Amino acid sequence: MGSIRPRALQINGIGLCVVLLAGACQLLGGPPPAPPRLNPDQVQRGALLFLSPELSGDAQRSCATCHPGGASNGHTYRGDEEVAPGSQGARDVPTLRGLWQSPPYLWDGSAPSLRAAIARMLEVEMRGGNIDEPDLSALEAYLLSIPPFERRRVVPDGPPVEPATMASRRGFEFFERAKCSLCHPPPRYARRGRFDIGTGIKLEPPSLRGVSSSPPYGHDGRWSTLEMAVRAILAAREVEYSELELTQLLSYLELL
Repeated sequence: MGSIRPRALQINGIGLCVVLLAGACQLLGGPPPAPPRLNPDQVQRGALLFLSPELSGDAQRSCATCHPGGASNGHTYRGDEEVAPGSQGARDVPTLRGLWQSPPYLWDGSAPSLRAAIARMLEVEMRGGNIDEPDLSALEAYLLSIPPFERRRVVPDGPPVEPATMASRRGFEFFERAKCSLCHPPPRYARRGRFDIGTGIKLEPPSLRGVSSSPPYGHDGRWSTLEMAVRAILAAREVEYSELELTQLLSYLELL
């Protein structure tokens, strides 16, 4: 135990620095912080815990049940029960990729730190799961190790990497012109703050990284396709667009 505690404290200190730096960078519109340096032994232990159903209160599910490969299973839940997309109180499963870039956590931003998000997950989604301090630090380290989604199809400030199609170039121009970057600024394509995009509730904007391959869309999964989501959000923001501009925007989003 004596050899584990100092490493746990080190991870906690790094986690706090990540939260503070990421928050400052996102508020100022600057680049996200560099990935934290983590203890590889803790990361390995955390990866095993992530896959273990013994972490849940009833030993019936693991973190990977809803987050295969650190991503999302594309399902929607109310508390710990799966419900139909668009249901009252439903929440779409968010990706865990690049968590060190994106505090606060949960759709409503109510978890200021990753540890707070883990505690909530254990209580609700994992049905009263409980782990000791060394394992909590290991799970936290593993979650912080999951890299962000990256297709390497756009440069850090947003334009498509050449060679690129004319449609994707025009799509980026419309992305900027329609001020999509107000809530989804490159390079992370997300920012801190809660916003209402026409759903009647203010929530944290998710990253658009990998958005074309992560249906459904919206906090409650109400939009089954990316096109439906884009149309609804543009309409809520009263942005005028042509069908060609919509097609071009979708071409650009497929690069993220």
